[in-house]
Amino acid sequence: MKSKPAPGVEFVNVPEPQIVSDEVLIDVRAAAICGSDLGIYEYSPAYSKMRLPVVMGHEFSGEIAKVGPKVKEYSVGDRVVAESVKACGVCRFCRSGHENLCDASTLFGIHVDGGMAERVAVPYRLLHRLPEALSFEEGALIEPLSNALHFVADCTPVRLGDHVVVQGCGPIGLFAAQLFRLSGANVIVTGVDVDMERFRIARELGFETVNVEREDLAAIVSERTGGAGADTAFVATGAPPAVAQAVQVVKKRGRVTVIGIFGKPVEVPVTQLVRREVALVGAYDALPANFDQSINLVSSGAVRARELITHRLPLEKAEEAFTAAKSRVGCKVVFDPRL
Repeated sequence: MKSKPAPGVEFVNVPEPQIVSDEVLIDVRAAAICGSDLGIYEYSPAYSKMRLPVVMGHEFSGEIAKVGPKVKEYSVGDRVVAESVKACGVCRFCRSGHENLCDASTLFGIHVDGGMAERVAVPYRLLHRLPEALSFEEGALIEPLSNALHFVADCTPVRLGDHVVVQGCGPIGLFAAQLFRLSGANVIVTGVDVDMERFRIARELGFETVNVEREDLAAIVSERTGGAGADTAFVATGAPPAVAQAVQVVKKRGRVTVIGIFGKPVEVPVTQLVRREVALVGAYDALPANFDQSINLVSSGAVRARELITHRLPLEKAEEAFTAAKSRVGCKVVFDPRL
């Protein structure tokens, strides 16, 4: 739980969630730590409006343990994953198919109790079936993959042969890199000194990696593109210098997509942006359709998820899990409530 408006997290005993008529109770089998969970852990300004206390976690999968009387589409024992955003369904964004931008949305682990627990209550309309062929751990990674899919497929169009720089080699960056490659792009993945294990995973997935603390990214991109610059830069990190670096490495009329959440103001070289007609856009969360699409991508082997998981811990070792995630000694840290 996040109980106090200060850094840290607590492991506590709470009552079992009670479901209402249109909800199911899920036995959580896997719950992953997201980059936003680290911001919540630190209680950074970007998360200062969250509800406290709250059970954390919005990336989870499990089995249905109980169904409400209005739930007809699901049964006890069904394997499921859940969308992370409860959209209102009636605002202008929901009605136009942009539920991720809902004016009155609530998020698991921020506004309502989430999945870093043995059980969680979820409205049935947010559920998606998890095929038997996929593990619960892979299921917990469907939510971040769905985000990456929205960021790439819906917000960052690329063409066959494009050059894309993915800044940040965390889970979203590595998922995005795989999706860009599926579109026929040439992809470079960047990181910094602490990302050695993530670099290893990126190379195992077949990507060129660049340590921007030790290598000249602009020079490497210039060499790969014959001096033109990358078609697209995808900022999958909350490090403020990455945005200016992205503007530097893309070509004239290139595109910069920013998906990182920043804890402080970011300087953007607007003059370069203007004179080179660079498009700078943001992308946030996922659409409901992205979940089934992501399940199909992992099921078919088009996107690899299991390789991103480096740590598996019980809920009782929450502090150890968050320390590992913060230090970036691995990639994806997953809780298994059964351990």
